Amino acid sequence: MQEKMTTDVLVIGGAGAGLRAGIEAKLNGADTMIVSKMPVGGTSCTLVMAGWITCATPENEDQLFKQIVYTGGYINNQKLVDTFVQDAIHTIPQLRDFGVVMEQRLGESPDMPAHFVTEKIGSNPKGHTLLYPLRKKAEEIGVKILDDVIITKLIKSNDTITGAVGVHLKSGKFLIISAKSIVLATGGGAFAFERSDNPPGTTGDGFSLAYLAGAELVDMEFVSLNIPKNLIPQIFEVKGEPPESIISHGTAHYFLGGVKINENCETNIKGLFACGEVTGGVLGSARLGGSAVADAIVFGKRAGFSSAQWAKNNETVDLDMDQVQEAKDEYVKMLEKDGVSPIETLAKIKSILWKYIGPVKSEYTLNKALELIDGMKDLKFRVRNPQEILSAYEARNIRVLGKILASASLIRKETRGNFWRADYPNPDNEKWVKNIVLWEDKG
Repeated sequence: MQEKMTTDVLVIGGAGAGLRAGIEAKLNGADTMIVSKMPVGGTSCTLVMAGWITCATPENEDQLFKQIVYTGGYINNQKLVDTFVQDAIHTIPQLRDFGVVMEQRLGESPDMPAHFVTEKIGSNPKGHTLLYPLRKKAEEIGVKILDDVIITKLIKSNDTITGAVGVHLKSGKFLIISAKSIVLATGGGAFAFERSDNPPGTTGDGFSLAYLAGAELVDMEFVSLNIPKNLIPQIFEVKGEPPESIISHGTAHYFLGGVKINENCETNIKGLFACGEVTGGVLGSARLGGSAVADAIVFGKRAGFSSAQWAKNNETVDLDMDQVQEAKDEYVKMLEKDGVSPIETLAKIKSILWKYIGPVKSEYTLNKALELIDGMKDLKFRVRNPQEILSAYEARNIRVLGKILASASLIRKETRGNFWRADYPNPDNEKWVKNIVLWEDKG
């Protein structure tokens, strides 16, 4: 079974960034659709947030700018930081217009000159106070919402986005979506690691989709890990295999790098926009508490506006059916009887990422990761139910993500912010106050 759909703006991802982008696109006159493999407004990092949303006031915006750049190890894209600081002053309070209940506080934390705190209602997570009103607003203004849809491929024509294809997980239906513009708002990839404090679903799908479509990724070596402080010095003593005494502790938490964007959330692919944790450049090598949700809201609004403007100024382009058929053939092969278990494969590749690209990174571990990941590239999956369909695509995406992470980490020969190299334990400001940009070389 398959179904064809058409929209002006397709938003992939249904948490804070995606909902804010979808609302803004619709408010600017675009026919808008949000799709998500998890329920839109449901399971996500935004849902389980602590409730803090960083922003500044006009009086202390310079202080916040400096704190973000300092915390980020001076490799932030400072144009994006300036945009973030300036916009947050107005964009964060605007959430109240959509029904979000929150309180502004000033000067309570040295890390945050100002911030908002969402109210906790009943037994719901604090993020529910943000996401529920946003989904309700999106539905009220006519944004079309599709839950349980995993997008498997972005479709291009002459380096311009024309749509995407995916699978409806509950029905198994293959979906073909024509769109004038696409907003990637798929979140991060911390659940791609065996140990993670993120909810299920944050498996780096957007990084893989963007990379395979030819988008540039920046700062992908920077992944925030929560590791007991007493273990960090031991990381720099490791030679060879990472010891269980280290890798049996800690969790992956947040991706600081991602799709490379400008201030309008444009990527190097025409018609493709991105916002939230799937992007890189704003936060650098480490981030302030409360900045992740603020980043999602600020750039979600910008991505929604920019994608709507693109849709207004461009006509719908026919989809390249060869690309569509390639994606459909991949899916059909999964439905055949022969193949390996995607659930077992998913667990295996997540273990590889944590062991060899997690807390302990060195030339040895990173090359080992690439070797093991490369050995999984020709696997044929066998799927029999919605969970196995999801696991198969997540395993495929994590394999691509692991290659990206290991490659970027091999290039950066220093320790900076949340990035630790056991064989290069010190920052190198002379050589490495710069960014690593990766893209797929199809030549």
